[in-house]
Amino acid sequence: MNKLLAILLFITATAFCQERKPLPGRVVSANAGVADVFVINKATGSEVKTDAGGNFNILSKTNDVLVVYSPRVALREFAISEKSFTEVPYVIEVEASSIELKEVVVDGSITSEKLGIVPANQKKYTPAERRLYTAGDFKPIMLLGLLAGGMPLDPVINAINGRTKNLKKQLAQERRETLLEKLHNICTVTEITNDLKIPEEHVDGFLYYVIEDKEVATHVAAKNETLAKFRITELAQKYSELIKNE
Repeated sequence: MNKLLAILLFITATAFCQERKPLPGRVVSANAGVADVFVINKATGSEVKTDAGGNFNILSKTNDVLVVYSPRVALREFAISEKSFTEVPYVIEVEASSIELKEVVVDGSITSEKLGIVPANQKKYTPAERRLYTAGDFKPIMLLGLLAGGMPLDPVINAINGRTKNLKKQLAQERRETLLEKLHNICTVTEITNDLKIPEEHVDGFLYYVIEDKEVATHVAAKNETLAKFRITELAQKYSELIKNE
């Protein structure tokens, strides 16, 4: 056990150097800053836009890949190294796009999917999901990776310092808030008070009671409002009994 603890402490010390940190950079073309250029970190999905002088700042770490794209410049990828953080700013040189159009009709916004940087129709992560995905979720089986020298470091360090636990709490709260917002579209306050007979002063408490029900969450996720309303009606009867017994 002491050996395992020593290994984890060693990994922890190493992992602190692996945390992503702000990378100040500048996108230039012909030695001039290029404004309104998108810079995306392929490892995290985070995206920023250059300012009027071509400057940007994005969280990165060694081995991350930055993609630079804009209708006015050629799409390019840049691998981040330790040296990249010693260059302030980290200069990215791009070439102006060679395609000239007499007329441009913009249909929708520019996205990384439309440009082919990431696959289409892939899962869309919420902010809390993205933070947890980036931090990693440590599982004991990951220790087997030590034998092959391929054990991920971020999940270990984040499990030790409690960051993963806090991120999971944030994700759970985000999902409750999202479900609560959807419930307002399924049942209005008027319907809850008139049809379900919940007193107006107890409406908020009833909604928080409902969002803790897994069956309701399942029906809402499946976009089945009929079953969701049926379950909410059942819960209204139970909640009314709870109010009477207070």
